[in-house]
This record gives sequence, structure tokens and C-alpha cells, in this order.
Amino acid sequence: MLKLTQVDPSNVWYEFEDETGIEYELNNNTIVITGNRDFKDIGDSDLIKVIKGDYYDDDEVFIEEPDGSCREETIGYEYDTYEELKKLTGKEWDQTTIKGYSQGDWQDVYFVKGEVSADRIEEIENFYMGKVSEFRDEDACYYYVPDDVVWKGKKAICEYLDLKPEDTIIFNEKDEEIE
Repeated sequence: MLKLTQVDPSNVWYEFEDETGIEYELNNNTIVITGNRDFKDIGDSDLIKVIKGDYYDDDEVFIEEPDGSCREETIGYEYDTYEELKKLTGKEWDQTTIKGYSQGDWQDVYFVKGEVSADRIEEIENFYMGKVSEFRDEDACYYYVPDDVVWKGKKAICEYLDLKPEDTIIFNEKDEEIE
């Protein structure tokens, strides 16, 4: 019988990049996170500059063509963000906002259409905004489960972790069994 115990939320610690594997998107310039939360931006610095409007009339960047050659392109100060992102990457972009538990806790996420799914954005939101609960077993193995799954109870937690409910006992941080 596997016994899982929820860790007190104030003691939950994880490495966002490790848990989400976001390096793939960052290395392929398919996602940028920027906005309000601790003024922390994640992604390519040129893409962040475009999103934040930090390019000026005389700024020029090198654009890599599909054949590997490069050309210079001027990035304007008054521009359409999505057009400028397309200039830099050759891809179509979209934007959404991820939110934490308080009104002032949000970040904008710019992502390449067709390359970053809604499920992926939701996973990134959960981990980036700390909307996950940590569970530990007797061997001190860690399991991270989105809070909206935890709130649904044992069956949802087991389904998320691919565990059999009949072989699992789950306790919350107050040592009460989760049904």
C-alpha cells in the first residue's frame, strides 16, 4: 500500500525549469513569459525587448533566414508586437495571461501558435504560479499535483499520478485522510 502525505504548502520547494522542462520551448524561441510577477522575464532577450517595447527606431537585429543566411531588419518603436515577433522568428505568435491566487500575481505568456498547446500553458501556469501541491511517500519521493486536481480528491490525484486508488492512501498536510 502506497502512503502519500501532502507537504505543508509553506514548505513546498521545486525548481520551475526542472519540473516543467520549459528549456525546450525557451531554446526554440516558442514561449516568452513576461509581466508583473517579481518583474521576472523568461525567454530570449530580443523577444522580451519586442514584447516590452524596448526596441527603438534605430534598433536593428539579425534575422536568420530558412537557408541559414542572415539579414538585418529594423525593429520599429511603434509597431505591432506580433508582427515584430514574427520578423524575429518567422512564426505566428499569440498571447495569454497566466494568474496566481492573488489579483496582482500574473504574467503574460507569448507563445508560437501551433507549437505550444493550451495544456502546456496550463502546466506552466500551475508550476510558475505555485498552484501545485507536493506529496511525499515513505521513501521521500516527491509527487507534484496541480491544486485543482487535489481539490477533487483521492480519485483525481491517483488518476493524475497514474496510481490505483485501491492501492493508495493519501493524507493532507493536517494528517487527515483524503477521500
